[in-house]
Amino acid sequence: MTDSRFEKPMLLALGGDAIADERLRDTYRLAHMTCDTFFRLSRAEFGKKNIQLVMSALFCAQTDCIEIGQHLSALGFQGIYLIRTDTLPDPTVIKRELHQLYPDLECQIMTSDDLMDFLGNPHTSPSQ
Repeated sequence: MTDSRFEKPMLLALGGDAIADERLRDTYRLAHMTCDTFFRLSRAEFGKKNIQLVMSALFCAQTDCIEIGQHLSALGFQGIYLIRTDTLPDPTVIKRELHQLYPDLECQIMTSDDLMDFLGNPHTSPSQ
C-alpha cells in the first residue's frame, strides 16, 4: 500500500499534446486527458484522482482556459491551474478575468519554457 504522505503530486495535462520533458516523471505522477473527457468528469470522479496541478494551453482546438477554469471551479479543484502560452502581450488581463469569474481558482499563465522551469522546481512559489 502506498503511503500518501510520500506520494508524488498528480499533474493532469489537458489537450492533445503530451508533456515532452520526461524529467517531470521524477517529480510528478503524470496523467493526460483530452478536453472532451475532462468536461465529462463529475465532481466525484475528479475528486478520486487527487489532482494537485492541471495544465492546459491558453487555447485548445475545442475550448479555452476560461471554459476549463469554469469546469475546474465546478469540480471544486483546490490546486494550481497552469496555463501555457507561446506569446501573450498582457497575461494579467486573462488572470484578472479568471479571478473575477472563479475567485477560488489559483492560476498561473506562463510560456512553455517558464512552465517547464516552474514544474522542474516544485519548491518555487507559483506567484514568482
